[in-house]
Amino acid sequence: MTMMLNIDDKYVDKLENFIASLPEGAVEIKNSLDDEIAKRVAQYRNGDMETTPFMDGLKSIREKLVAQL
Repeated sequence: MTMMLNIDDKYVDKLENFIASLPEGAVEIKNSLDDEIAKRVAQYRNGDMETTPFMDGLKSIREKLVAQL
């Protein structure tokens, strides 16, 4: 089961203690998307990320949709 929780800061310690009390491997904690977003923003700002303008490719999509009419 996958679950996403928003925990009030004052209860984070209690949650961490509870998770630590569970058997090894019972819970897998993944980082939030904040780290991934920050990494991609840095790549974009450094020019390391290949980007495509929004309007590119829309013409072919529009043509396919019109052809279906």
